[in-house]
Amino acid sequence: MKHYLQMHKDIEGKLDRKLSSDEIKFLQWVFSRYLEENKDQSA
Repeated sequence: MKHYLQMHKDIEGKLDRKLSSDEIKFLQWVFSRYLEENKDQSA
């Protein structure tokens, strides 16, 4: 998965609008879960 900021920019580009605060919180949660799961798999 890409770096968070790049992913955020890509999603806004695909939607052709800025993300709402709830959408940003969800995106941050998804990215943090990805990092946690990826860290567990590499251990």
